[in-house]
Amino acid sequence: MPPRKTSTLKLEPLYNVEEAAVLLLHLRGEDGKEQPNTEAGQRWLRDGVNHKGFPHYRVGRRLMFSEKDLIAIQEEFCRVPGTYRRPRRATRTPRRPIASAA
Repeated sequence: MPPRKTSTLKLEPLYNVEEAAVLLLHLRGEDGKEQPNTEAGQRWLRDGVNHKGFPHYRVGRRLMFSEKDLIAIQEEFCRVPGTYRRPRRATRTPRRPIASAA
């Protein structure tokens, strides 16, 4: 009898929105503990899923992210410091005063 083939598929760990925000955005306090208020990072992730097309899974009604998803989000959507400033507008020349007819 031939040996059974075993599946080589492995399950990736999935992270919920709060855990993904902490991992992706490094939202930790000065003491190294997770900050209790990670709502801004969670909102950014939810908005990104709904409006920008962040890769994700939906498990029931929950948003879940794999490590590959978080890497893709970081590479494509996180800004590198110094590259997201708007260029300065050229200064406008002052208007010339209207010469009055004398």
